[in-house]
Amino acid sequence: MRKFVSAMILGAALLALGGCGNSKDNAPESTTEAGGETAQIHDIDIDAGEYVKLGDYKGLTVESSPVEVTDEEVDEQVELLAEDYAEYKEITDRDTVQENDYVNMDYTCTIDGQVNEDYSETDVDTQIGDQEYSIEGAYDLDEELTGAKVGDTITINFTFPDDYDDTEVAGKDCTMEVTVNSIEEEVIPEITDEFISENTDCDTVEEYREQTRQELEDSYNSEVEQTVENDLWNKIVDNCTQIKDFPQDVIDQEVTNLTAENEEWAGYFGMDVDDFIEEYYGMSLEDYAQSTLLSQCVQDLLVEAEGLTVTDEEYQTEIQSYIDDYGYEDEDEIMEYYTEDEIRSDILYNKLMNNLLSYTNVVEGSTDTEAAAETDTAAEADTAAE
Repeated sequence: MRKFVSAMILGAALLALGGCGNSKDNAPESTTEAGGETAQIHDIDIDAGEYVKLGDYKGLTVESSPVEVTDEEVDEQVELLAEDYAEYKEITDRDTVQENDYVNMDYTCTIDGQVNEDYSETDVDTQIGDQEYSIEGAYDLDEELTGAKVGDTITINFTFPDDYDDTEVAGKDCTMEVTVNSIEEEVIPEITDEFISENTDCDTVEEYREQTRQELEDSYNSEVEQTVENDLWNKIVDNCTQIKDFPQDVIDQEVTNLTAENEEWAGYFGMDVDDFIEEYYGMSLEDYAQSTLLSQCVQDLLVEAEGLTVTDEEYQTEIQSYIDDYGYEDEDEIMEYYTEDEIRSDILYNKLMNNLLSYTNVVEGSTDTEAAAETDTAAEADTAAE
């Protein structure tokens, strides 16, 4: 059974997590080693047709939301650009810390009678009001610093919460000494044609706004397309019939595979695999394993029904796109993160989805159930006539 590496499954979770961008430096390495499987991950070799029967997958109807980018959204992006180039100017006409000030400070934490280097730092900045260095239920550093003067050292006595993430200090008493070195204000530059020309690839503010609008539209359209694919896939799977249950040993192996495949991602977000799956897929790891087995069977049957394969030329084109779009040096570097089988599987998934979408009625906005059913019926009739 071929395991697809489609964004339909993994991408949905990562979007929910806030996304990790396209940089290879931001993502955990693949859990399958180039040139072969790890000791934990094993291919599952079952006959898809023995367990699943395809249902209707042509002439289905899915909804697509219209995309609209508002002036306010463009304004927000322009403001974020300005904030990226903000400068910080020392405040000299007063020496008392106020709300929204940026404070440069040193702090030292004494735990169990000894200075703890992990909880001590010099020359760090925080903005009053952002709660960056506060611990809820223990102390509010912003409140403690407000009203202090440059040069003052503030002493804060508190106890780490019993459920604090760092079990080494959880429940322990701490004395924190904070010295205010200076106070600063944020100076955000004015967005002018000159600023845009110096800091972007555009020449004018208006040109930058239009570019920003287009980028937002592209991003929104990509999200809509992903939703359409997900909805279509769910309909196709729902139309299938599972002929018999998967053997328990197959389910157990899929649980093992999923654990290995998701372990680094789960750790990346500070979770174990069971919690990761429960949080972002809304089901237990074993239930998720059964759903992925079903999905893989459906994919296998559809690939067979559509007569799809991946040519060496298509593979090399995909390799080149990894180099051009994601900044890899060459194929050898790509193989440090992926296997050839993973890349070929991804190509095959994209070809399959293109075929499925070509059979699908994508309608904009809401349609009532009856209208959608009528459209489905008409489309099925057209398909049968062909």
